[in-house]
This record gives sequence, structure tokens and C-alpha cells, in this order.
Amino acid sequence: MTNEISATEVTKVMRNAILDGTLKQGERIIQAEWAERMGVSRIPIRESLSKLEMEGLVVIVPHKGAIVSTITQDDIEELYYIRSFLESTVVLKALPYIGENEKAKIQHVFNDMVEAVNEQEHAKYNELHDQFHRLLREKSPWKRSVKMVENLASASMAPDLLIKNRLSIQDEHRRIVEAIMINDPEELQAAIEYHIHRTKNNLLYYLNNRKQSGR
Repeated sequence: MTNEISATEVTKVMRNAILDGTLKQGERIIQAEWAERMGVSRIPIRESLSKLEMEGLVVIVPHKGAIVSTITQDDIEELYYIRSFLESTVVLKALPYIGENEKAKIQHVFNDMVEAVNEQEHAKYNELHDQFHRLLREKSPWKRSVKMVENLASASMAPDLLIKNRLSIQDEHRRIVEAIMINDPEELQAAIEYHIHRTKNNLLYYLNNRKQSGR
């Protein structure tokens, strides 16, 4: 496993640990412990912490290291508000360049996502979910905005936390696919904004329940 791949996997595990409450707000993240736990050197751990700091999930404090940030409802509302605007814009800009080959790929990945949900193949679904959203925006000529969306998506999706919502989420994905197939920009924008809004609400519901349960 390369450092780059290790950092990606470590970031995913640490992000979910923060969002699901395994790592508590204000808790110090000890690099040596995480390196041993993940079976990697400290290099991908440091890379992951830098990424999580950019996402606002940790704070790097001199002489103390990484501390888990306090995540508020306003933080999540802000992330998803920005992402909704940027991602819908990016995909709309991509729509004129999405040809029949790209449409076939999007449909194929969506079908595989549905199958993964039905078979409860969670790791496979996560990979397909990321691939699906990449396909939606990869033809966009607004590359700076694409990069910003990718950063926001990694900070805000948390698909591992929303397993029980995946059946309803597929209806939202289906609506996006159908809008692309008929080249309907207004329906596409509405479908993407609704999908991101619903994901935000699902995440807030999850986190509020976790807080009430004392986790």
C-alpha cells in the first residue's frame, strides 16, 4: 500500500471516528497510536490530519498536536449550503459535455450502486458512490470549482454513517440520472440540490440522536 492510498484510507477512518463519536470533541489524536492501529507509518497519519484540519474536523495546536474540533449544527449547515450551490453549478456546467458514452457510464455505476445496496456491500457502495459523483462533474470546464466540490464532498458526505438511508438515497440518485438522460438542466439542478439538502438533514438527524444518547 502506498503512502497516498494509506492516507486516503486513514483519513476516511479518522473522519468517521470523529463524526460517529468514537473520537470525542476536544480529544487529542495521538499519531503513534493511530499509526499502530492502521498499520502505517506516521507520514500518512500526518497527511490525514492536515486534510482533516482543512475540513474543520481537527485543530492543529503547537506543542499539543491534533485536537478534535467542536462540530456544530451551523458548521454542517454552512458546509452543505456551499456544497449545494457549487456542486449543482459544476454539474450544470458539465451537462452540455456529457455525451452518450458518459451517460452510459453514469447509468452503469448507478445500477451497480443499487445492486450494492440490495446486497449490503457497504465498502463497494462507498466506492461506487464516490465514482458516481465524480462522473457527474468530470466534464465540467470549471476545474477550480470541481476541486472545491471534491474537498467539500470529502468533508460532508460521511456515507458510512448513513447506511440506513441508502434505499431512499437511491431514489434521489435516480432522479439525477433521469435528468441527465433527458438533458434537463432545471430538473438536474433541483435534483442535486434536493439530494444534498436531504443528506444534510440525515446527517444532522444522526448526530443529534448520537448527542441525545450520550455517545
